[in-house]
Amino acid sequence: MAATPQRVDRAVLERVEVPMRDGLRLRGVVYRVDGAPRPVVLVRTPYGEQTTRNLPTLPLLDAGFSVMVQFCRGTGGSDGELRTFENEADDGLDTIEWLVKQPWCDGNVAMFGLSYLGMCQLAVSGHRPQGLRAIVPIVAPDDYRDGLAYRQGAFQLGQSLAWHMMKAAQQLGDAAARGEDVAERFAALGRLTADIPAAYRALPLIDRPVIGDVLPSWRTFLEKENDPDYWRRIGYSHRVARTAVPGLHIGGWFDLFLRGTINTYTTIVRNADPETARNQHLIIGPWAHGDETGVTGEVFYENGSALAINLEEQQLRFLRESIAGEPTTLPPVQIYVMGAGRWRVENEWPLARTDWQTWYLGPDGTLGREMPAEGSLTYVHDPHDPVPTVGGALLMAGSPDGGLSYQPGSRDQRVLDGRSDILRFVSPVLDRDVEVTGPLTVRLFAATSAADTDFTAKLIDVHPDGRAMGIADGIVRARYRNGMDQPSPVVPGEVYEYTIDLGATSQVFKAGHRIRVDIASSNFPCYDRNSGSGKPAGEVTEDDFVTATQRVFFGPAHPSSIRLPVIPAE
Repeated sequence: MAATPQRVDRAVLERVEVPMRDGLRLRGVVYRVDGAPRPVVLVRTPYGEQTTRNLPTLPLLDAGFSVMVQFCRGTGGSDGELRTFENEADDGLDTIEWLVKQPWCDGNVAMFGLSYLGMCQLAVSGHRPQGLRAIVPIVAPDDYRDGLAYRQGAFQLGQSLAWHMMKAAQQLGDAAARGEDVAERFAALGRLTADIPAAYRALPLIDRPVIGDVLPSWRTFLEKENDPDYWRRIGYSHRVARTAVPGLHIGGWFDLFLRGTINTYTTIVRNADPETARNQHLIIGPWAHGDETGVTGEVFYENGSALAINLEEQQLRFLRESIAGEPTTLPPVQIYVMGAGRWRVENEWPLARTDWQTWYLGPDGTLGREMPAEGSLTYVHDPHDPVPTVGGALLMAGSPDGGLSYQPGSRDQRVLDGRSDILRFVSPVLDRDVEVTGPLTVRLFAATSAADTDFTAKLIDVHPDGRAMGIADGIVRARYRNGMDQPSPVVPGEVYEYTIDLGATSQVFKAGHRIRVDIASSNFPCYDRNSGSGKPAGEVTEDDFVTATQRVFFGPAHPSSIRLPVIPAE
């Protein structure tokens, strides 16, 4: 079913309805220059009409494509209820099947978009639908559980609450447009968003009136913390390796889904046939989620914007070549090297020439290449007074300082210097530049007095003037140290080995600077507060809070360390 096409500017605009296998209809808009069959770039979005304003629609039309924007079920006038992520595979497959049969489609479809729009691509690509020729997932996670809702077991509170608040407002707006009386629910949402720091602290987490009613996923994600079958059913991480089309994977060093962007790229390259592997491309800039300006956190990255590498033209070139069935000619990997202020082309990820160096944490607060003597350090973690979030790979808002601390990017960590619940390990002053490009992991040997706890790690660039600029960070929940599918409670006082994934970076630590690693047990409200009780995140109340004494061990028997991917000087 389609409305009468109308011409807008130099495009023909046509509103369409696509039938799904369950009888519901999803609505969308098609932009085309005429009625001739052309390849179609499909964008599936839950964000309504405003999504179309930021798409490169006219450049795509000029490049010979038609563009279809479809609104996910329960959004933008489409039938049904939005149940976050749960229907995107079936709905996407049904849409592509319908699309290739339309007279204005030549049978070739590419998909494009960032964040949720990128997830819609990965939800279908592993199914190998007929007609799909290319994907361009931008800043998208590789796993809904360990990568979006959680990170190594810790609930990603900041981004989860921010997204659900934003999307609840959109859903209520859609309901109002349909004539529903939403005044009471809008007022309740307004009260919640009027004091966002208080909203982060409110417990139990599962109790979020309005949000939980409008979007069932808020409660579901917390209720299903220990339900791997649920996450496998709605997710695509186990299927993305079957992707058999060219892919252009775009991420940012300060995007909260950076690990997902890299993992998706490397998974497809590792498992695909040689031709498909050759046609995968990775671009990572000094960007945050949806921000490609090159100004991130407190740093301006010279030539770091998408414009500096003509990203839009690269995307168009990739799509043209993929639709034509030609080998794609973009470089395999393009990365921005922070600290050096330049883009660089690479042949693979991680880089083949990497010198994987182990830098050891010492009981005297040192960080270096030599194994330290045996020893340990202690600190006290109080969930009533968690270490506050200061920059990083974030997607959240509402910090007490006007929002600055909760903005993504590299931020000065000296605001935390007065805290005694952070262990700091600092290298000697560097006598030469040290480039660190690749995945980052911290190996930590530690014990806690509580039934459960978190350990965080942060990589920091200490400047000669004292600035301590955050580069990358991570967290692990003790009971999930072996993975979220293998919860294993800790015994208070026993020493366990923890691996903390800090994601990845490309950062030159300049001569005269120092490299620092901070260890703590909270990063709030980016992540929820671990109560120390071992209870699921959604059920915790302040009555469950336990102050924990943490002991970190060092030396030959307990080599706490960070693995740095050092790139030899050219």
